[in-house]
Amino acid sequence: MRKYETIFILDCGIEEEARNGLVTKVKSLIEEHNGKIETLDEWGTKRLAYPIDYKKDGYYVFVEFEAEPEFPIELERIYRITEGILKGLIVKKED
Repeated sequence: MRKYETIFILDCGIEEEARNGLVTKVKSLIEEHNGKIETLDEWGTKRLAYPIDYKKDGYYVFVEFEAEPEFPIELERIYRITEGILKGLIVKKED
């Protein structure tokens, strides 16, 4: 198991219930793949550094977790194909 950090940005135009559903989806994906969530912090709505799909604001969520080395590739794939997620980034934490 390795330690990772991920941040993903959700579309502010979706309803709060859908936004909570996406956060729960990412959380359950990590747990389904035998990962362990250390922290999940919702930073809320912030201005994007540059427009993404013509949107200027996004809802930021930060997660620290442990998982197998193969899992981040799958999580990045999920970020790209899930509607409502504008961007996602996963980095490996140094020991």
